[in-house]
Amino acid sequence: MNKIFTLKKEILFKNNIYDILSLDIDKELKINGNKVEGTFKLNGEYLVRENEQDNFNIEIPYYTYIDDMYDVTNGTVDIDDFYYEIKDSNKLVINVDIIVDNISLLEDRNDVSLDIDIIDSFNDVPETIKEEKEIYIEETSNSNFVTYKVYIVKENDTIEQIMEKYNISYDLLSKYNVINELNIGDKLIIPHERD
Repeated sequence: MNKIFTLKKEILFKNNIYDILSLDIDKELKINGNKVEGTFKLNGEYLVRENEQDNFNIEIPYYTYIDDMYDVTNGTVDIDDFYYEIKDSNKLVINVDIIVDNISLLEDRNDVSLDIDIIDSFNDVPETIKEEKEIYIEETSNSNFVTYKVYIVKENDTIEQIMEKYNISYDLLSKYNVINELNIGDKLIIPHERD
């Protein structure tokens, strides 16, 4: 059994956002009892003006409670999808679809539908925006490190070029994205794993 739910957060920037050039999302989430807790980390680059760039690095604490009528002993938590939009010229609105997988009803209660109560908690986003490169966060499910990069499709990009650039298979790329055709400005989620 699994459940997908959406985290939505508005992040106020100190400058206007002319355009997002790159955006990476990392997660450090774990299941602790009946609670999913951890942090989402965003970092990337954006245009302040047409020819002026700035970097950002933001942490968003997060927790979700799962009703104790479910067995989460073998549960896993991951990012299912990620998208964003620019609002009011200085706000970045992020939406993260989170999947809690491998959970089951306790005591053969299969006649009850799955209903996970969600309580979202966020601390204020730090005012300081620091320069930082990609961060790798350890997954709780194995010993590999994973990061999710949002790649913005540019003119003349092809699926093959993107797959080669990030050393990713078509199957893995299509697991995180709907790939019918590429258009300039499309956003692709690129998962990256390393030992």
